[in-house]
Amino acid sequence: MKIALTTIAIASLSTGALGGDPWVVTTDDSFNSFGAEMPYGDGNLNENFTIARTTDSFGDIEIGLKAKERFVGPISNVGSRYFAEVGSPNNDGRASWNIDYGFALPQAALPSNYTLLLNVDFDAGFGSTSFVTLDITQSLENFFQNVSSGGDSQNLDFGFWGTTTSGPLMLDLDASGHIVFDADALGEYDINMELYNPAGSLLARTDIVVEVVPAPGAMALLGLGALGVSRRRR
Repeated sequence: MKIALTTIAIASLSTGALGGDPWVVTTDDSFNSFGAEMPYGDGNLNENFTIARTTDSFGDIEIGLKAKERFVGPISNVGSRYFAEVGSPNNDGRASWNIDYGFALPQAALPSNYTLLLNVDFDAGFGSTSFVTLDITQSLENFFQNVSSGGDSQNLDFGFWGTTTSGPLMLDLDASGHIVFDADALGEYDINMELYNPAGSLLARTDIVVEVVPAPGAMALLGLGALGVSRRRR
């Protein structure tokens, strides 16, 4: 079974595209508007984000992304590239890692003053992408009932990604209606979040890459195997 997912049609030209992004991106950072934890659940630390910051006529804006280990916390990263272990520790088909995203908009502005898009690559291949684009503006407003800030944590196996059902991009669904996702695949996933104003101008964008690598135990076994081959060749 396949699902068609919407590609949002918004003008791609922006101040950034014409030379010099109008926002600043920082890594290993925290949202200025939040305390030690994010607002979407206990134990979700406000750290290790890749955050884009800018200012519009309403005030200061922050949007951010990161990857983390589920139920544990931060994972290693180099700048905006996060390194997650392969596999599904609970054998539930879900990756060992989640995508965390957050936003902090000016208090004077309602979410309806913005469009917030989350673009996620479901192709684990290095150098290849297959993006799913979700307009999460309204869902965030409904979930948080908050005019200015929020966020969430999602796994690529969650049904969250199957909520949009029209458009040209076709991806496989399993019997439960989830996008088919292989938690045991090594590779990399590109994720970005974009904030637009009503005129379709890109106000801010933040990008991360999640590189899925073998677990340390698997790496040790690979090392032992290679050592055995080396000894046999001598």
